[in-house]
Amino acid sequence: MRRFIQYYRVFFISNFENLVCFVLYLAMNLSKLIIKYSQNKICTVCLSIFESPVGKMVLAADDEFVYLVAFEDSKNFDKMFQNLSKELSCCFVESTNNVLKLLQEELSDYFDGKAKKFSVPLKTFGSDFQKEVWEKLIELPYGSTQSYGDLAKAMGRSASYARAIGAACGANAHLIVIPCHRLVGSNNKGGFSCGINRKDWLLEHEKKNAEG
Repeated sequence: MRRFIQYYRVFFISNFENLVCFVLYLAMNLSKLIIKYSQNKICTVCLSIFESPVGKMVLAADDEFVYLVAFEDSKNFDKMFQNLSKELSCCFVESTNNVLKLLQEELSDYFDGKAKKFSVPLKTFGSDFQKEVWEKLIELPYGSTQSYGDLAKAMGRSASYARAIGAACGANAHLIVIPCHRLVGSNNKGGFSCGINRKDWLLEHEKKNAEG
């Protein structure tokens, strides 16, 4: 019994310390991004953390629009902040607002298998082609997939645009809400900016709940 208690204490304390360290690490990273990319206080964008089953997500919004929904370890995470800062000339703060609260609720419902669509207002920044791709992605039904080539044809373009569509998915700053994970290759799952394992999980999650 003593050994069990000793093991439990070591296990609990060790894991608790790891969790605290990770939270502090993420907070420090956010603080660095806030300092690095905040420009002025004319426009304020709130940042908050969402704990999903597949990792921490960083959310950004002002009182009107959601600007960012991204996993904190996404390949282009830093670049997303850079683009947002450039477009808005804003000041980032770790806080929340009504738009972020709604987004948190809808994300919770999505991961619980209750929500299949999002109603939060989005603001995207990109080329006309990228915006067209993102609009088409929002139309993809929950629990379904489509190939890059088929989406190109649905946009009235040749299948040769598949690579450009893949690049537009990589620039998507609203992961899950704009469901680029539903696009797959003709012979494989295709890519995903925050990891193919997450893509597999999201597709399986939707497939399971679409049938229910």
